[in-house]
Amino acid sequence: MRNLIAAAALAAALAPVARAGDPLTDAVTPLDSNAPIRFGMGQPNGPKRAAEGKAILEPYLSDALKRPVTVVVLESYEDLAQALAAGKVDLAWVEPAAFVAAQGRGREVQAIAKALRRGKLYYRAAIIVRADSPARALADLKGKTVAWVSRSSASGYLFARALLAAQGIDPDAFFRAQTFAGDHPRVCSDVRGGQADAGATFTDERPKGETPLADGCADSPPVKDFRVLAVSDPIPNDVIAARPGFDERVSPVVLQVFAQMSQSEAGRRVLRDVFRVDGWGVAVEGDFVPVAEAMRAAGPRPAAPAKGSKKAAKPGQ
Repeated sequence: MRNLIAAAALAAALAPVARAGDPLTDAVTPLDSNAPIRFGMGQPNGPKRAAEGKAILEPYLSDALKRPVTVVVLESYEDLAQALAAGKVDLAWVEPAAFVAAQGRGREVQAIAKALRRGKLYYRAAIIVRADSPARALADLKGKTVAWVSRSSASGYLFARALLAAQGIDPDAFFRAQTFAGDHPRVCSDVRGGQADAGATFTDERPKGETPLADGCADSPPVKDFRVLAVSDPIPNDVIAARPGFDERVSPVVLQVFAQMSQSEAGRRVLRDVFRVDGWGVAVEGDFVPVAEAMRAAGPRPAAPAKGSKKAAKPGQ
């Protein structure tokens, strides 16, 4: 909560920089006062939830920022990272691996705010099985099949593979087959339906001693159908990021809008139904070093099938 309070205080202190009547200009491609801000988002919880989120978020941000906002839904984390780095979107809600990838393409990509969930600024990857699975440890998955989200998903691939690597397991040799489901609900559906013996999703950080749950399966209920075998090191929460060249006068306004979301019923609806967070704190330099390290530690990536395909990637491919 201290981070959220700090965000609000910082935003309030900086808010006078953007006075009423100031144009929200685009430092790369000038925008007139009526040009929409392009806000990019992915669909980690599936296309349906993304469409519902767009319908809620567009009018809220347009009103809060006092100018039109167009929400652009991108199909994959890779597409979102590329769009942010290339300036095809002005702002984006990105998960940590996509943010690091965007920074790698355009080093002026900046994090403005970081999500706060259950009072924490981080979460973890979880390797899950069905609740009735005989597997009790990661070693029991040898020769089985696993479903990942996508090759640039922090919890649904990168940190899960780093978790295996830390235990001396080479995922490409360990599993009989690997698939890419595309989003968290489909990973969970594949595990429930038996198309995969195990899957990678996310779990929110809980108090010490409390059993982790497959929170990434909330849109493939019930969550009690799954059991968490192992969890990764902490992953910094997703962020609101700005493209290279985004007007520095606007960033404090954006921070203020996100920091104050919890102060109105409309804002709380956005937090709950779109972002699924408690609030937003300040993102600081160094937050994403663990993500870059996990991306390196994840090792070789199996070839992903063509978009729309769930064909398994065999070990070594």
